[in-house]
Amino acid sequence: MDEKWEEYLKNLDEMSKSALLETFNIGASHAATALSEMTGKEVNISVPDLKIIAIKNVPEVVGEDVKVAVYIELGKDFSSHAFFIADYEDALRMFDIIMGNPLGTTKEMDEMVKSSFMEVGNILISAFANALSEFLGITIEQTPPSLAIDFLPAILDFALADIGKYCDYTIILQTNIKISDVKFEEHFLLFPKPEDMKKILEKLLGGFA
Repeated sequence: MDEKWEEYLKNLDEMSKSALLETFNIGASHAATALSEMTGKEVNISVPDLKIIAIKNVPEVVGEDVKVAVYIELGKDFSSHAFFIADYEDALRMFDIIMGNPLGTTKEMDEMVKSSFMEVGNILISAFANALSEFLGITIEQTPPSLAIDFLPAILDFALADIGKYCDYTIILQTNIKISDVKFEEHFLLFPKPEDMKKILEKLLGGFA
């Protein structure tokens, strides 16, 4: 593991965090528009907070119960594992709102619910990646989304096997979603290769990162 990259990510300064947060909020706005068009509902999405934390502490922040996660691998000019993670019950509630059902109608994650949630996660991750890509004039390739339902360590396991070679820290974005006045507090996790993160921030801050 390269200590230089790990230290860089771990000690990211407030200006860098603010620049990232602003960019991700642009993505959140685009995601809200896309989800609103998809669902026909009023959607607001914001990213009020960004944390850099040790990977081993992620369950403390995100929660240790069963989660539903959408995963996309990012590549080309920015290599990263990206996850949109929601509480299991929240994923069911989102589906009820999107479908116009009374809250509590959906009790289990059948194929239709999985497909709907995967599309929500795909829109959100893609919007974040596209915001970075457009703002910086770089190319970020995205794999098709995949879905996992499990405890968090199991969901993150394969990403850790890769990124753990480079860094023991991750970026967590608190992601607030409001659909038809029902609020959700979920999380977006980014496991970037630190050297790519450094290049991104240098571009973002005009070379002063």
